[in-house]
Amino acid sequence: MDLLEEDLTCPICCSLFEDPRVLPCSHSFCKRCLEGILDDNRSPLWRPPFKCPTCRKETAHNGVSSLQVNYSLRSIVEKFNKIRASPRMSQCRAHNGQPLNIFCATDLKLICGFCATTGEHKGHKFCALEEAYEREKVAFDELLRSVESWKGAEVLSCLEALEGAKKKALQMASCDLDRVAEYFDTLFRALENKRSEILSDFEALKLAVMQTFDPEINQLRSSLEEQQRALRLAESFRALTEPLSFLQCMQDFRERVRAVRETPLPARADVDVAALVPSFDVHEWDRVRLGDLDALRAPHEGGALRSPASRGVPARLSRILWGFAALLCACLCLSNYLPMDWVSAGFSAKPVSALTRVPVPAPAEMLRWLSRCWREVAGVCALLTELCRNCVIELIDTTSEFIS
Repeated sequence: MDLLEEDLTCPICCSLFEDPRVLPCSHSFCKRCLEGILDDNRSPLWRPPFKCPTCRKETAHNGVSSLQVNYSLRSIVEKFNKIRASPRMSQCRAHNGQPLNIFCATDLKLICGFCATTGEHKGHKFCALEEAYEREKVAFDELLRSVESWKGAEVLSCLEALEGAKKKALQMASCDLDRVAEYFDTLFRALENKRSEILSDFEALKLAVMQTFDPEINQLRSSLEEQQRALRLAESFRALTEPLSFLQCMQDFRERVRAVRETPLPARADVDVAALVPSFDVHEWDRVRLGDLDALRAPHEGGALRSPASRGVPARLSRILWGFAALLCACLCLSNYLPMDWVSAGFSAKPVSALTRVPVPAPAEMLRWLSRCWREVAGVCALLTELCRNCVIELIDTTSEFIS
């Protein structure tokens, strides 16, 4: 079209020809353009010969009205104006430059001549654009009624229920987070690491709540928006009478209706929020000692404290160590009063007679020595108890994390 427009353009005014006149040299110009040139060259005393603006060939000056009208060129210009004013025919995406001038009655879409003879439309039924227009006009009314009767109210109700459940779940999680923060703020600086850990668990819970609800909520909201776009599109072209434009819009409308119909609805909207955000009381942690701080867990991670079995292991270990401490203390006290030669002999030479030679200390002296030994052994055993308990707890944590 652009190349054709160049051939239909007047060299003088650079516009499409208007009432073109042809000179003897076969060049054509607008009548008005030629009159303007002649008026500029007009003189009352002498009339110079007229020269062609293109080839400069001289022509007798007998007036523009005496020049022959270029009827062929004028007819071409008129047809070109009509074509340019009419809606531009779309081109095939698969075959560049080919117009969509055929309607496939099998696939219900506009195609080009190459599509009709080759490819996926080979062997399909085709019809003229006017006939397709009449058929699709009837199909349009049916599709419009199906879109208007779509489950918009049901989807909106489901969307509101999901948004309400999401809001409630987030409020519960936020309240729990605030209570946990208030509880841990009253403790010593040693609780800060555990506080951060549990708060991050609740943040993960909120993220899990949003990941649970947001996909379905966004999908339902997109479906409602797609329905509104389909209705607006239908209103914009339902009154079209030009077949090509109507069929193009109808094709787009059919795709939007298909997208609306294929939107899956969620299985149910009544989500059990308590299952996602379990309720708990922070005062359950009042019985936890600072030494057992690692046993604290967020409620959605399997309970506020560890299992009784894991708590019983350090207690049994502590009883064993304290029993060993008592036995060691008794041995130390006894060794202080045994004869060194009897001890070095390894209890081999008459132990009964040797025991009779052991001097019996006074009760007060024995009590002081026993108290001193007990303090020394108790300190060592307390240190060993704490060390062993930490090792056992660390071993249990590592094992449980590996199993889970």
